[in-house]
Amino acid sequence: MKVECVGKGFVYTWPGGQVTLEPGKPIDLPEERANRLLKKAGNRVRLVLSTLQPGDRITWTRADGTTQHGTVDYLHTDADRSAWAFVIVGDNWVAVNLKFVSQV
Repeated sequence: MKVECVGKGFVYTWPGGQVTLEPGKPIDLPEERANRLLKKAGNRVRLVLSTLQPGDRITWTRADGTTQHGTVDYLHTDADRSAWAFVIVGDNWVAVNLKFVSQV
C-alpha cells in the first residue's frame, strides 16, 4: 500500500525496519505495516490510493491467467481501504481491485 506524509516529515521505525516519510513522496509498504502506520500516525499520514483517473486505460491478469484491458469509468474505496476500478469492457462493467492493475 502506498502512504504519504502530510505536513512535516518523520521517520517511522518498527522492529526490523525503518522508512523516512516526506510530503509529496509516497512510499510503498506491506499492507499490514501500512495499516498499522495509518492507525498510529492519525492525520500525519494518508493513504495514496491511485493516480488513475476515469478515462485511463488499464490492464490486469484475471484468475484464469488471461490479460484483460479496459477503460476506467469510476474509482471507489471501501471502508476497509480496498480500492476498486469500475472498468468498461466491451458493453459491460467489471470491478477490478487496484492491487492487480497496471496503467497502459
